[in-house]
Amino acid sequence: MSTGNISLDILLDEMKNSIAVGGDISTESLRAIKKRFPSASDKEAHDIYALVSGALDSPAKENASIVLTAPPSFSFKAKTTKNTVSSMLENSQRSILITGYTLSEYFSDMVNLIIAKSQQGVFIKFFVNNIENQGSFDKLCRYKGRFLKIYNYPKAQDAMAALHAKVISVDGVKTLITSANLSYHGQQGNIELGTVIESKAIAKQVDDIFTQLIFKKVFVEI
Repeated sequence: MSTGNISLDILLDEMKNSIAVGGDISTESLRAIKKRFPSASDKEAHDIYALVSGALDSPAKENASIVLTAPPSFSFKAKTTKNTVSSMLENSQRSILITGYTLSEYFSDMVNLIIAKSQQGVFIKFFVNNIENQGSFDKLCRYKGRFLKIYNYPKAQDAMAALHAKVISVDGVKTLITSANLSYHGQQGNIELGTVIESKAIAKQVDDIFTQLIFKKVFVEI
């Protein structure tokens, strides 16, 4: 956080350090506030400290929106699955976590985008269901490396068990959880419903879940 003013930034850092320690205003913070605002009384300095402390303690704003795949004749005010997926991938800057129960040839442009993003330094974790039966992942596998990690959910003893979660999470902030597969019908033809959530906490929970699944060897890196 920057105020655009060096002296105010220094004061803010001093106050943030004091707030992080906990308790009432420190002598150093009180002195720094009164140095920056010489006419402020002790009470006014305490009030400034309390305002900053309250602002820092306020939870980050979180947003959630419905994401929908439906027939063209269906009229409902909601974000479309196809546009949401495209926007999230295209605008990603640091990381992408994505799962694929199936990946159809319809998504060849998305595959090229994911490869391009990894070559730009965006860290990608792609979780796949039973990759041996999905030739559409061949091209992605040729580009796996430092920034493109592919994890397989192998065929289990229970033949019906599968990676069925459909999730995309980007930059540790925005997460799409949906019923839609990465296929034509999932994005345009079926009736599919999901939600896109802007929340660092939710994004971290999703990442933690898949990290644990890797650690427990439920997923195997390709």
